[in-house]
Amino acid sequence: MRQHNATTVFGLAALLLTVMLITASMVPAAGAANQAAGRAFAGQVVSASGAVFVGGAATNPGHPVAGATVHLVPITAIDITTAMTASAIYAPPFPAEAYDEPLEDAIRLRGTAFPQSATDAQGRFAIANVPDGKFFVHVTPAPKDPEHLPGGDQSRRSYSAEQLRGQSMTIKVSSSPSTTARYVGSSSCLACHTNKEHWQQTAHKLGWTVPGAPGRMQDFSRHPDYFDALESFPAVDDYARGTRLELGDYDPARNDDKFKLRASGDARLPIETTYADVYLWKNARDNKYFITMVNRLNAQDPNSPAHLEIKLLYGGAVHDQRYIVSVPPGLGARQGWYTVLRYNMTGRDNRLHRERRVWHDYKFYMWWSAGVDAKHGTSDDVLTAPPVNTNAVQTMCAGCHLTGWERYQDKATGQFLVRAVNDPGGDMNIDDDPELDEINVGCESCHGPGSEHVANTGRSRFIVNPKLLSAERSSAVCGRCHDRRQGYGGPTNGYTQAISEAGELAKPGISRHELITKYTDPIKKGPTMRGPGREDNIWPDDVHSNKPHQQYADFLKSKMYRNDRLLVTCSDCHDLHGGTPNPRWLIHDANDPASPLCQRCHTVNVLSHMETKLNAKMKGQLTRCIDCHMPGTANTGGIAGDFGRMIKTPPYANALEEENNAYWQGPLKSHVFDVPLKTNVGVDGVPPGRAMPIPYTGACGTCHQVSELAFK
Repeated sequence: MRQHNATTVFGLAALLLTVMLITASMVPAAGAANQAAGRAFAGQVVSASGAVFVGGAATNPGHPVAGATVHLVPITAIDITTAMTASAIYAPPFPAEAYDEPLEDAIRLRGTAFPQSATDAQGRFAIANVPDGKFFVHVTPAPKDPEHLPGGDQSRRSYSAEQLRGQSMTIKVSSSPSTTARYVGSSSCLACHTNKEHWQQTAHKLGWTVPGAPGRMQDFSRHPDYFDALESFPAVDDYARGTRLELGDYDPARNDDKFKLRASGDARLPIETTYADVYLWKNARDNKYFITMVNRLNAQDPNSPAHLEIKLLYGGAVHDQRYIVSVPPGLGARQGWYTVLRYNMTGRDNRLHRERRVWHDYKFYMWWSAGVDAKHGTSDDVLTAPPVNTNAVQTMCAGCHLTGWERYQDKATGQFLVRAVNDPGGDMNIDDDPELDEINVGCESCHGPGSEHVANTGRSRFIVNPKLLSAERSSAVCGRCHDRRQGYGGPTNGYTQAISEAGELAKPGISRHELITKYTDPIKKGPTMRGPGREDNIWPDDVHSNKPHQQYADFLKSKMYRNDRLLVTCSDCHDLHGGTPNPRWLIHDANDPASPLCQRCHTVNVLSHMETKLNAKMKGQLTRCIDCHMPGTANTGGIAGDFGRMIKTPPYANALEEENNAYWQGPLKSHVFDVPLKTNVGVDGVPPGRAMPIPYTGACGTCHQVSELAFK
């Protein structure tokens, strides 16, 4: 059903988290058996994600949740010993169901034996005879409760029996929208939640941007380099006066960069056969941006020159920027858009590896019909248009990038297109109505469609609050997109995230089990270990990711995700609303060795820790926890990143010499939170330029001789 905006208007409001005090009179009396174990653990479960108030006391402090089961999950019931690898996640049996959801798996497998209590009509519960041990307190709503979600705000840390016996606890659980709720757009959310406006500075909100015409809710002040690449698009009245790049040496065995791409005449990247000239320019008459392709092999090509209008910039807040273009009318009827060309923000043209330079081929092969001789070209080599549904952003990318995503099929071409929620503060019109749409990650992408929440005058109900979910469900909110597992997307080439066979987008609050069994396709190929003929999304160690959108898959393998003390989730380190001064919106400064970012959980003297582990410590220079525990193992499509350890320093004579002498550190940090060793199969015996980045070949290796480090 088509989504429409709600028009309810509120005055100024604020979000108030309420604390309910439970008195002894609210708890059923404990029997004699309770006294033997001490006293009962009791309390109340309420639905309360916060309350909007206007000039007075909270109007909705939370309503009781009846029929829920409060489980005390023993820490001994959680599998924290089985190592999770990429094979466990992506190979049959795909779900790794015995241990990939620490609390819900334990309850599913052994929950009948756990101490537990059901809540009464007032949400009250009492658990008698709390046995010795340590427990996580987890709430499971009643099977027929359509509103509330599992977990609760007390579910993420373990409690000793002594901390529970005789105590009373209010547990707040998240509400959720119903299946009939509609998207309303972030403008409606910000009308009340004005203290979240800094979300407009995040990469989530800036992911897709109309060049030269940013949306009203996009704030680029924290990303001064966002539009740097557009300086290479001069305003001219003739494309031939634009910035010229050369495209050549077609190699069908490569993935998305089958061509070499270089600035015109740059001999540092040798090209044997130039197939096409690529011009970057801005039309001075209408201020539209174009990428123009001119066939150099076939002067009779009727489609040359092909002017690809840039509809959207794809990224630019971090790492790299790509360009989403439309198909020129002369190349066939298409309404879908396609990504082409990559600008590496950390790339340098003095680097000889083709993927580590500033400009990098990204799917130009989709616009080329190779002739009989693919190496040297023949008169058959012509410019063309991509297949209707293959690699279109509507089928590959939109599910994660749009708010209020809805798919439909164009009857004339059979192409899958998409709609987004109408919003007067939207970024552009992307669908078949004339109104502006929210084409980026908005409030409802993570909190669910908001029409019922708005109709309830915003008072805590009918909206997902990830902070009140179990840690595993909260992580899955992000994991719907920060994972390369492929969804059901129709006839697409590439990955389409979290879309069911029925064409439904996964909503926030679902379990990992539901996410990977209902919304991802086990037949489609997911990330695999690097090797001949395989996608290189996982390094050969079968643990660490090599590509973007895999933070969730990495995090599942970490001890933070499964342990017996504190179950961590994404928002424990990142302010997902963007309200901090730190890079990547970290809640504390990672550059401070004493920062609460790590030290609030790990009380460690960094210098003595390093001396114990490495037999060395820094003097006068900063060494951060993340330099060892979050190496830059992953790359963003191309391999940009920075130089690490060098066996021989530049200049290098050619790309092969560079590969054999320079290690690299990727731009994307590992979220496994381990310290991969130099004996790792992705490093040991591998040429430096193709080795898995680890601390000893990256940041550490620029100062320390790798062979001198204590690890073997």
